[in-house]
Amino acid sequence: MLAMATPCSAQFDPSVTTSFDNLQGGFASGFSQDVLFPEGSEGPTSLVVQFDKGSFDFVGFVPGQQVGSAVIDIFIQTPVVIVAGQIIAEVQISTVSSDTMGAVAMVTEITGNVAAGLALLGFPNPTGQIAFDVLFTDLPDDTGGTMSVTDAGSLPLTGILDFNVPLIWTTEPIFRHSPAGGDLGVNTTFTSTTGAVVSFDELFPLADALGLEFQRGDCNTDGSFNIADAIFSLDSLFGSGVEGSCGDACDSNDDGSINIADAIFTLAALFSGGTMPAPPTPGTCGWDETNIDTLFCAMYNAC
Repeated sequence: MLAMATPCSAQFDPSVTTSFDNLQGGFASGFSQDVLFPEGSEGPTSLVVQFDKGSFDFVGFVPGQQVGSAVIDIFIQTPVVIVAGQIIAEVQISTVSSDTMGAVAMVTEITGNVAAGLALLGFPNPTGQIAFDVLFTDLPDDTGGTMSVTDAGSLPLTGILDFNVPLIWTTEPIFRHSPAGGDLGVNTTFTSTTGAVVSFDELFPLADALGLEFQRGDCNTDGSFNIADAIFSLDSLFGSGVEGSCGDACDSNDDGSINIADAIFTLAALFSGGTMPAPPTPGTCGWDETNIDTLFCAMYNAC
């Protein structure tokens, strides 16, 4: 992983480190950012995280659901008292569509003596207030996405900071890495309350790309799902012995192996109202989303 910062103001000096739950091509991953806004510098008003490949997947997410958190560690040493603890905010979905998901980071808990310490310093208790507004945007195809975070004004982040503000974002696995593999570029841009901008670039090599796109159930790889696929599967098992060129496509029931059960599954799906093959379903090109087996696709021209 490579990170480079391009500061545009000496008075605005944040730092950031991004990490992912996993870096396997084609799989959904949670990500987190460890951010520091140091004492004596300007506070932030927004940050934008840009992913240059992959996609956000909002399927199954609903308003009110928690999709992450933001935790601020507070340590303030004054002549009177040491203030130590955390401000904890839950990132909760407010709106969701196919390509955007809005959320708010709501302060749900304050630990230690932070509430009393903030009051002593003249800051109101932010419990129950929105700390940040968050917007996730999925870009077309496999071209990445953005996460935009805006300060909602309930935390002591404006002006020149009187103490360090270490912030850790944690996000549920809603970002799917590019199945094509390669390197994932992450650009994080911070804007201060007076408009100063600092930008960071990080590079993450993706591991074990998922190979070729295919359609599950299309064992003979002609682009159609029909009785010919069941016949091809049976012939490869008990007739000619010639295996299909795409093992994943022949694994119709997605159990990680190729046997007579796949042909039976195909025939049931076609003629007796059985369950259709798991994604990538017939008629839709894609990758093996379970990917817990040793099967692979050597050739699949229909995609």
